[in-house]
Amino acid sequence: AVVSTQSTGRKSGEQWLLTLKDSEAFIPDVHENVITVANISTLTNRQYCVILDPVGEDGKNRLGQRKLVKGEKSFFLQPGERLESGIQDVHILLEDEALIIKAVLAFKDSDGVDRQPGNMWMVRGPAEFIPSVEMEIIDRRKA
Repeated sequence: AVVSTQSTGRKSGEQWLLTLKDSEAFIPDVHENVITVANISTLTNRQYCVILDPVGEDGKNRLGQRKLVKGEKSFFLQPGERLESGIQDVHILLEDEALIIKAVLAFKDSDGVDRQPGNMWMVRGPAEFIPSVEMEIIDRRKA
């Protein structure tokens, strides 16, 4: 099957991802260029990543936004998306360890506490921790 720019309503300069689900083989039209061959990103159940400028429901990049993806999962980055700090391991805290966390956006945490940008708090072990897109890890401490 050949994917045509006329049948999909694509505009000049638009980029899209074509996977095996879309077509077993692809022969570019004379007005199409293959930009790159994308590798699949795979997360184990102990990994996560943050995607910058994620593609929204409308198929357009949400510039300046961040999206948290937790494993176990395999996915392709869409055109315009990139990983913030690559694939990262879940933070595993022992009983004598803690993380200092800082809010970067206003949000309500899992305990129902309203966090404002700049608020800092501590997450104590034992625990597994994945920071949401509204927070950043400042420091890891050991008692």
